[in-house]
Order: sequence, then structure tokens, then C-alpha cells
Amino acid sequence: MNSIFWMVIQVVTIVAVMPFFDGIARIVRARMQSRKGPNSVFQTYYDIFKLLKRGGKTTPKYSHWFFRYAPFMLFAANAAILAALPITYSDNINAGAYADIFVIIYLGALVRFIFGVASMDSGSPFAAIGGSREQMLAVFVEPVAIICLIVVMLLAKTSNLVVIQNLVREGVVGYQIPAFAVASIAFLWASYVETGRNPYDLAEAEQEVLEGVAGEYSGSDLAIVDVALMIKQVAMIGLFLSIFEPWNFTNPLLALFIFIIEIGIFYVGATFIDNLGPRYKLLKGFKKNASFAFSVAFVALILYVVGV
Repeated sequence: MNSIFWMVIQVVTIVAVMPFFDGIARIVRARMQSRKGPNSVFQTYYDIFKLLKRGGKTTPKYSHWFFRYAPFMLFAANAAILAALPITYSDNINAGAYADIFVIIYLGALVRFIFGVASMDSGSPFAAIGGSREQMLAVFVEPVAIICLIVVMLLAKTSNLVVIQNLVREGVVGYQIPAFAVASIAFLWASYVETGRNPYDLAEAEQEVLEGVAGEYSGSDLAIVDVALMIKQVAMIGLFLSIFEPWNFTNPLLALFIFIIEIGIFYVGATFIDNLGPRYKLLKGFKKNASFAFSVAFVALILYVVGV
């Protein structure tokens, strides 16, 4: 079967499964904070279905078409990133036109753009603060991630994710190369930040400030935005796994199953770090952590340059 078919399969499957892992994470977080939390691991499904059934969408008086269509654009852009990951078609070199690091970088920038513009177009000062916070995250996180990806592309001499996966599986590129190993550490930090964890996100300010434009949507629009944000988290973790921990299965269904298990472990496991770590103000947290992560990524680049 062609790669387009498997792209659709992996997006639909992961979108269907992710609310389950989110429900587990919510219960784990509640227990660690001595709260009751959701009654079921399927609570996120219930919340999404409840929002989808609601009518009467609310639209700010002075918003424009961009605000109204932003949920669909966010979903489409994040789904495209997820589709570009060579999960089920990891042995199909011809899929390189889609499974390319530059494609993912540009789509990620598009997601930031849509989120920021929709936040400003809502006319809400709270949404605008949330949107500006997203752009601040980009300033700190994206340089780290891009430097790491540059190191990987230079080592593999290609931006094709399928080729990179094959090189890592064959041992041509891998942790035996110090530049690759150091880059994996910095990129793992970037993946953690993109999942919206403490100290870069606070659950108690989720709607008021941190989620930005999400606080201005309701009903099905809010459900679409929530699912789009979950897809974004999966895509970032999936990019780390596809480059630094590629799966060795040629069977597409088995590869997808293993990928989902790995995503679930990372997604729920991050909850423990989230609740056991200290809380900082946003800028203070980045000054303590982002500067260190950037230094690690820069060291990886230097190691490549000197040929270590």
C-alpha cells in the first residue's frame, strides 16, 4: 500500500488513542497532588464528546475569519506534522518528499503563527497574553531543537527522516558519535517543553492565561483545539523517537503499535517529572534551563565541527 494510506492510518489511530493516555496522565497528576481527579481514564473522551455535542459557538464581536477557522487550521497543521513522521512507512524511501525535517520545521512554524494570530484576533487580552507566551516559548525552544536537527542532518548528510532512521538502525549514525549523543539530550529537553509541562505550563492557569486562544473557544471549536494541542505534543515526542530511538519493525501495524506504546510511556512518564520538579516563573525557569539546553545543543554542534 502507498505511503499516503499509511499516513492517514497513523494520524487517525494516534488521534483516537491519545485521549486515553491523557486520561491516565490526568489521574496520575491528581493522585500525586492528593486530589480526586477524573473518575475514569476515559474522561478526556467524555470531555471531547461533550464539547462536540454542544451548539451555540461563541465568537468575539470584533474577531475576523481567521479566528473562526483557526481551530481547523491548527488541527490540519498538527496532523500534517504527525503524518510526516515515518512511523508506518519507515522503509519507504520514496516517501522522502513528505518525511523531511524541513517540512516538519516549517509546519511547526505555521502552527506557532496560527496560534499567535488567532490569539490576537480574538480581541481578548488574556488570549493575547497566552499567544505571546507561545511565541516566547518558540524563542527559547526552537533554537535548541533546530541546532540539534542541524547536527543530525550534517551527520546523516540528508534531511530525509526515512534515510536517517535507516542510518541510525544500521549503526552508521548513532550514540557512538558524541555529537549525536549530546544532541539527543538537548532535543529531549525541547520535546519535554513542547508537551506543556511544569515549569513551562501551570494547570491552575490553563484557561485563563497559558492556553491563550483556547480560552476564547467553546463547543466543537474548543474540542478541535484541544485535540490539535494533543497532536502537537505527540508529534514532538514522535520526532525525537523517530530520529534518536527509531523502531526496527518493517511491519507497519507493529511499528505503529510500538510507537503508540512508546508515546504513552513518554506522555504519562512526563507527568511524574511535572509534579516532582520545582515551580518557577516562566522567565526564571527558562533562564535556569533553556540556557543550559542551548549550551548542550551548541556543544553538540562544536563536537561535529571538530569531528569528534
